[in-house]
Amino acid sequence: MGTADGAVVSTTKIVDHGPDSARWNLVIMSEGFTTAELDAYHVAAESFVTKLFTTQPFRRMWCAINVHRVDVRSDESGTDEPATCADGGTGTGVTRRTYFDTSFCRDGTSRLLYGSEAISIATAATAVPAVSARIVIVNSTRYGGAGGSSAWFSLAASADEIGVHELCHSAFDLADEYGDNNATWSAGEPSEPNVTTVTARASTKWASKIAAATPLPTQDNPGCAAMTTAASPVPAGTVGLFAGGSRSFCGIYHSEHICRMRVLGNEFCAVCKDAIIARLTPHLPKFSGPVVGTQFHGTVPAGQTKRWFTYNWPACWHVLWTVVPTSPVTPTAGVSWRVRVERASRERLTYWVSITNDTGVAVEVDARYEIVVRT
Repeated sequence: MGTADGAVVSTTKIVDHGPDSARWNLVIMSEGFTTAELDAYHVAAESFVTKLFTTQPFRRMWCAINVHRVDVRSDESGTDEPATCADGGTGTGVTRRTYFDTSFCRDGTSRLLYGSEAISIATAATAVPAVSARIVIVNSTRYGGAGGSSAWFSLAASADEIGVHELCHSAFDLADEYGDNNATWSAGEPSEPNVTTVTARASTKWASKIAAATPLPTQDNPGCAAMTTAASPVPAGTVGLFAGGSRSFCGIYHSEHICRMRVLGNEFCAVCKDAIIARLTPHLPKFSGPVVGTQFHGTVPAGQTKRWFTYNWPACWHVLWTVVPTSPVTPTAGVSWRVRVERASRERLTYWVSITNDTGVAVEVDARYEIVVRT
């Protein structure tokens, strides 16, 4: 099973923040969707993009990202589900003829769902040569996913959360911050930025974020027999050393009591946010202006405030607004203005410009813009 059991149909750029050569390019691909089911895949892909956009720090770094949707049809719907798994889990026992040859129960873990990494890498690179990261949406409502060279996730109830978590494994080198498989970590200092074995205050990975009064380790795990469920001994958001990570209960630490890499549905910890920001920052739009112009002209009566709006501006532009009187004003008074910004959609802004006339006569004004950063 594999590429003979399906085909690449098309590629669509669904988030366009500029040339692929300058942006961080996420490629989303479909698995186990027949031709008739590709519309459902489009909905799932859009849902994931919305989730990514509303998740910090991706929202903050959104203008660094392009997203490409690759429609891949499979001959059959779904994915493989082995009847039994080494961890005791069970499945339907079905096998499906699908393009990426995905299956649950990878590496003996029921929820571990992925397919051919080589095919996913080659398919994404062919569709988008400047690909930065890959994620595959698998047509199954059973909970599952994985993060390797590509990220994979199913259509389970928490699908988008799974997708963000797995993407951070594959694209940002973030480790799991929970234990579920090993009692004690014994593999040495891990390469991932959000887990560590070093407990020395001066040399642990995120030493600069740890307050002098925070004890180290901040929370250990007595017994090392299961993931601790004890409450945090320090206030939420405190950075320290908390036991557990890389699927081990002890001998390895993560930086905050709760993080999305530990429990789905939570915010990323500060250390994880920094790692994501560092990877995306080089892809942000750079200074490209100025582009200047007059957006509108109007009259503000004496002593009054008038408000104008201008809509459908790209959210990734950096725009400076200036109001200039075009009729004479007295030396002791003039006009003042305030600009408010409304995010009308994921990609568009509305600017509201309020202009106050502090003189005793009507004043003609121009509202002028200067675009200093564009995609």
